[in-house]
Amino acid sequence: MSGTFYGDIKSYDIHTYWNNNNEQERQFAYKLREQVCKDFNKEIDDGDIRIYKFWDKPIGPHPINMWELDFKKPELFSRLVPYFQLNHGNLSVLIHPRTDQGDLIDHTKYALWLGHKLRLDTSLLK
Repeated sequence: MSGTFYGDIKSYDIHTYWNNNNEQERQFAYKLREQVCKDFNKEIDDGDIRIYKFWDKPIGPHPINMWELDFKKPELFSRLVPYFQLNHGNLSVLIHPRTDQGDLIDHTKYALWLGHKLRLDTSLLK
């Protein structure tokens, strides 16, 4: 049985960014995604982690290319966040909760960043 997150947090999203003009960054992001799929295969198969497509263009509030995963079990936070801390290389990574406060607050005030913080297009989150 899964515990619950503090406050009104329902789940977390992790966005990993790369600059499509930098082939090394693109390849690193792709390899990191593939490694996450291998290292968390059971959790993905069980539906506890969802991994989304590799975007080769900016989408939504995200200013550069990214791929995303999400999870709802608090016990995965203690595994995924350290995993990304140790393996994100030079890539920027946004870790944000999903709350009832809305996307703007979740992506800004409540956000955690690994690497360089990127400026999101928050006009799309209002």
